[in-house]
Amino acid sequence: MVSARAALLAGVVGLSLALQPSIGLASSPLSLDALEEADEEARSDMIVRLSLEGYTLADTEYLIQEGEAVYYPLGQIASHLELALDVQPREGEVTGWVLDPDRTVSFDADSGMGKVGGDPLVLGDEDWIQEHDDLYLREEAIQAFLPVDFEHRPRDAEIHMRAEEELPVLSRLERESRWAELRDGAPADEGEAWLPREPLPRRALTRPAWSLSLDQRLNDEQTATRGDLAGAGDVLWHESEWRLLANDEDGLRRFDGALGQQVGHPALERYELGRVNPPRYDLVRRGRSGMGVTATNRPEGVARTTFTDQTIEIEVPEGWDVELYRDGDLIDFAQDVDTDRLEFDDIDARPGTNPYTIEFYGPHGERETITRTIEIGPGLLPPGRVHYSLDAVWEGESLYEQDPADEHVRSAAGRVDVGVTEAVTVGADVHYQEPDEQAAPAERELVGADAAFSALGVWGRVRGAFDREDGSAWRLSLDRGLGPLDLGYEYTHVDGLEGEAIRSRVSGELRHGHELQAAGSLGPLRTRLRYEHQESADGESTWQRLRTRENVTIGGQRLRHSLRVSRTDDEDPAARGSLQTRWGRHRQGRLSLGVSYDLAPEAEMDSANAEYSQDLNANWRGSASVRGSFNDRPHRLRLGLSRTSREYWRLSGRGQIDTEGSWQVSVGVDVGGLPHPDGGWYPDPEAGRGYDHGAVLARVHQDGEPVENVEVCADRQCGASNEDGEAWVARLEPHEPVNVEVDVGSIENPFVRPAKEGVSFQPRPGRVLPLEYALHETGEVDGTVHRRRGLHDPEEVSGFEMEAVDAESGEVVRSERSVFDGLYILDQLPPSAYRIQASEEQAERLGVPQSATAQRVAIEDDGDLARGYDLTIHDDGEIVQAAEPASPVEEIRFEFDEGYSLRDHLEHVLERLGAPMSDEDLAALVEEVRMLNGDPDDGDSVIVPADQAPLDEIAHWERTGKLGLESQ
Repeated sequence: MVSARAALLAGVVGLSLALQPSIGLASSPLSLDALEEADEEARSDMIVRLSLEGYTLADTEYLIQEGEAVYYPLGQIASHLELALDVQPREGEVTGWVLDPDRTVSFDADSGMGKVGGDPLVLGDEDWIQEHDDLYLREEAIQAFLPVDFEHRPRDAEIHMRAEEELPVLSRLERESRWAELRDGAPADEGEAWLPREPLPRRALTRPAWSLSLDQRLNDEQTATRGDLAGAGDVLWHESEWRLLANDEDGLRRFDGALGQQVGHPALERYELGRVNPPRYDLVRRGRSGMGVTATNRPEGVARTTFTDQTIEIEVPEGWDVELYRDGDLIDFAQDVDTDRLEFDDIDARPGTNPYTIEFYGPHGERETITRTIEIGPGLLPPGRVHYSLDAVWEGESLYEQDPADEHVRSAAGRVDVGVTEAVTVGADVHYQEPDEQAAPAERELVGADAAFSALGVWGRVRGAFDREDGSAWRLSLDRGLGPLDLGYEYTHVDGLEGEAIRSRVSGELRHGHELQAAGSLGPLRTRLRYEHQESADGESTWQRLRTRENVTIGGQRLRHSLRVSRTDDEDPAARGSLQTRWGRHRQGRLSLGVSYDLAPEAEMDSANAEYSQDLNANWRGSASVRGSFNDRPHRLRLGLSRTSREYWRLSGRGQIDTEGSWQVSVGVDVGGLPHPDGGWYPDPEAGRGYDHGAVLARVHQDGEPVENVEVCADRQCGASNEDGEAWVARLEPHEPVNVEVDVGSIENPFVRPAKEGVSFQPRPGRVLPLEYALHETGEVDGTVHRRRGLHDPEEVSGFEMEAVDAESGEVVRSERSVFDGLYILDQLPPSAYRIQASEEQAERLGVPQSATAQRVAIEDDGDLARGYDLTIHDDGEIVQAAEPASPVEEIRFEFDEGYSLRDHLEHVLERLGAPMSDEDLAALVEEVRMLNGDPDDGDSVIVPADQAPLDEIAHWERTGKLGLESQ
């Protein structure tokens, strides 16, 4: 015979199960048999939310409380933590392993003994409760099995767990968070989710951003002053950059400038005119800057050229998760793989070696890591892709130069590259060159052709160059990645072709050149070795050089060594090397030591040096260095002082003296200005280094008044608002889109938020984007969620999810769950009109339309505190009652029970709503209902208007049968 107390508790628990989330749901640990026992200590159930490191594992979890002791369900929590534990509650047995298959776990409730990772475990009878659904353990006992700490927060009806080791569920939740970010960022470049675009239109003329550098030098022989003024901005709807160089001897020495446009079209990426930097062409031209014009459809930087259809195939244990990384960035993933082989397709790869890391995650914390590479040879293009470059340049020429050089070469060139297959790209270029000096050939016409290829893991390039005089040159380049090392070989053959692009270090005409190179890492050692050999056409002159460079870090100490050995013809070889090391950081003090030495023609020490530098405070750094010579050169002492802060201006000073009496003192100052949208200039926060970049001026204000110390960020650059509410964010990379947002963490008042999320824009050199960020005090809505069955007293509901939805946009602005006493608080709501309602998932569990739980509320500019938006759920969702329903029902219906009067029916409805009427108002309602329905018979449908309080609080009514007055 089931006791009345057990029956009542079973009904309450059944109702709570209908209202609580289904995720993480466990059977009630309170068996009816246990409830019937007359224990000395009362045993009760606890319904809590379970979380781990800020992640919610279960919205509803059941615990047992006996006296002051709290018992946790071992099997259910182990399942939440995704540990390989098998709990058999009826048998009282626990088996499995935790985090590592070698860390086995066993326990037998009959004996109270077990093992954890080979260590014996003994529990007393008071440490556990054996129920039909789980084995419940006290906190001290369950921690012997699970590597977590528990924090019970009874007021919030929550259990917070902290991981003592990396747990499978935590790893999975972090993975899922990364996957969500990857999916959300898919429409944008590099996974970035772009905010609404803010245009920065081109202008006919803008005030330029500028940078000024002044340098004063004094020594025992002379005094010299130099100045460098540079600027950038829009001129004739084009980007412009210019630079003026001057000194105290010549006055204005040189002036250069250029106009350009970033078109961003596949047919034309960019063009420039003025002082330009033309491309370099092997064997033909070194690519010196000069006056001219360039145009190309090549993306800026090799990394922009991508191959989008690469694949990686791997073997995967069934049921595991897999993540694919490139350069530390997650680019793809697969969840719960149901096959033993997995193929990642449509992978983006760039020219060069593309290393990928693949992480495997087992269901119970198993981890494996492998690496794969995709080799794309340098210079390769995707099949069908065509790149071109055109230029005409007067090399070395400036717009103005006081003392120009006599020899300038005018040249024009054009080049086309075509991707033939994924492994082959061909290209050709034509050149016209006309030197100023008539002693040289009046003009030259050259042709270059090459092919880049990739085969058997080797990247290669063959290039030939030819002129009209039958001169030619050939170059073969090969590169091969071999584990951590990169090996390269280059062979050059010259047959009568001359030019500055062919560097000859032999006497006479160069005929053959070889170059070998190896670079890579071996443990803590990073090394690079290069050997060069050249031979003249007559075979009588040779030149050889070997260069090495090694870096190694041991115990935090870094050593750097370099060696250079060279030999020309039959002369004795020359060999010189250096060794350097350093300790510490500038903040606490850094000490650097170094020596240089000669190995040939004689082995001897050359010099030794020591330098110490330390930050004097937040803005200044001092340094001192000494160099001692082991030969006839003088010893030297140098002292330095520099301003390390990047704000608005920089200064550096240095003085040195040597043992021969020579001395020198130099002082340098750097400043800059950015064009203020209101006129004039504002000091460049980057001390002149931001003139040729983009910038943002954000005005931050609240109620028309400026707000100070609020940070505005664009990518990784941030700036804080000053007393005028102006925040400058400078030195933004041109042509690279960025998001500009207010860092809400920098706002002092936690209830104040920006009116808009932010914008994105594409910076332009020398241009400033003005933005307005209005802050406003946010509002708050609260209420209490109750559940009620029949005429029983209402009970508070914890864990009930409520949300605030912007009435105009339909966006969910905030969502929260009710706490132990049913209270929910939706805070930080910007001024707007809202619907306060149950979440979609919560409404589905109730089985009611989400709109039936909605209430309307308006938050004004002063940040209203809207209180008392209560919600009551009657009889598992048959009736929903709200304080301010957004869509109240117009009428309610029920079947008439002839055993009771119409007044009894209406009194019952009002009592269920918790708001009985006065006798006078109730009599008026009875008369209104009788006039509408007449005198109903048994089973007739009765219609009751719901246009007056408290009936106007009914948002949902599904009770169409009899009201069940007999229970009253």
